[in-house]
Amino acid sequence: MTTYFGTVAGKDEHKYRGIECRQRSAPSYIDAVQKALIRAVDAYRDPEAVCEELRSWVDRFERGAVDPNELVITNRVSKKKEDYTQSTRNVAALERAADLGLGRAPGQSVSYVVVDDARHSRKRVLLASEELGEYHAGFYRELLVRAAASVVSPLGGVRDALSNSSRVMSKLASNRISHDHRVETGSVAHFFF
Repeated sequence: MTTYFGTVAGKDEHKYRGIECRQRSAPSYIDAVQKALIRAVDAYRDPEAVCEELRSWVDRFERGAVDPNELVITNRVSKKKEDYTQSTRNVAALERAADLGLGRAPGQSVSYVVVDDARHSRKRVLLASEELGEYHAGFYRELLVRAAASVVSPLGGVRDALSNSSRVMSKLASNRISHDHRVETGSVAHFFF
């Protein structure tokens, strides 16, 4: 897959290909974070400055100030629920949908928030149509780190730059964060057009 991002020459806009913000399944929060990090790359060309920008987004996330609706993942399912052999997040969402009388056929989408990724049952996710009040911070932290790595990797020093941000986020790894602010328990080429 071709992956790149960059500024369109002479314009105040960016092109994105193959990175998280272009993926249909990417939550809107991850999309916004990655685009902000790309703007930081354009402004500073320094991994540490990009990670500083990441820290501000992580801080918001850590405080539980991210609306779970910004973390909704939408995936198109390719099979009937019964035809899946693995316990994936999509399967958990399909099971929840079936329980609520909202069956999904192949080719339809299912939207959910991951609330406990350690589980392998329908309790792993909440459907976007359900009342969303918490999310699994560790799961979303990994999405944040992956999105940041896609942006910082062309600058070199990815591990060093992200290690500080990873430490900032390490508290998130095993926590689920409630929306009411309580903690409840690649190689990418960077081109300029």
